[in-house]
Formats: sequence, structure tokens, C-alpha cells
Amino acid sequence: MDSVHTELLQIEEELASGSSDAYRRHLADDALVVVPGAVLTREECIAAIAAAPAWDEYAIADARTVRLGADSAVLTYRWQSRRGADGYAAVMSSVYARRDGAWRLVLHQQTSQPEGAAGP
Repeated sequence: MDSVHTELLQIEEELASGSSDAYRRHLADDALVVVPGAVLTREECIAAIAAAPAWDEYAIADARTVRLGADSAVLTYRWQSRRGADGYAAVMSSVYARRDGAWRLVLHQQTSQPEGAAGP
């Protein structure tokens, strides 16, 4: 794994912890977060995270990074999580740009999957 992949995956793990502070640190000012049924601005996303309980457990699998240029990359992965009895499975993509010396999440997109769905 290259260092960019490792760094972006570490950011995703921090975001997965459910801390609204992590979202404040890592989302770009103009970030958009696309979830099933909604497109959220940075502030809307932070508010939603702050209002939601953290995941009881989650897993990130099959993570891949594609460099788009020297200062941009996209990270894709499979997500499985559980909160109480409710499970959530999705494929996710996060687009990052290096701004002010740090990687900032500029676009995150989730495509929900039937729980337990496997990819090719």
C-alpha cells in the first residue's frame, strides 16, 4: 500500500468512529455527502453525525485508491456496520483533495447494498 492510500484509509477510519469533530477536521468547506435519499452540505453532515449514535461495530473492506493527480485521489471500499439490531451495508467512494497541506474530503457517496452482499 502506498502512503496516500494509508493516510486516506486512516481518515476514513477516524470518520467511521462517528465523531462530529472528526468531520469538522476532515471535510472541506465545500464538501458534499451523498447518502441514500439526500445530498448534504458539510454543515448538514456534521449536524447529522452529531445527532446520531455511533456504530456498535463496522468494517471497511476491499479498499482501493486511485490517484487523480498530485493533490487528489478517490478511495473506494465496502462498508458493513451495525447499530443495535440494525445493519447497514454499502459501497462507498470518497474523493479527497490536498488543501492547505492536508487531505480534505470533498465528496463522499454511498450506495446501499443488501446486507451481506458481496462484490465481484
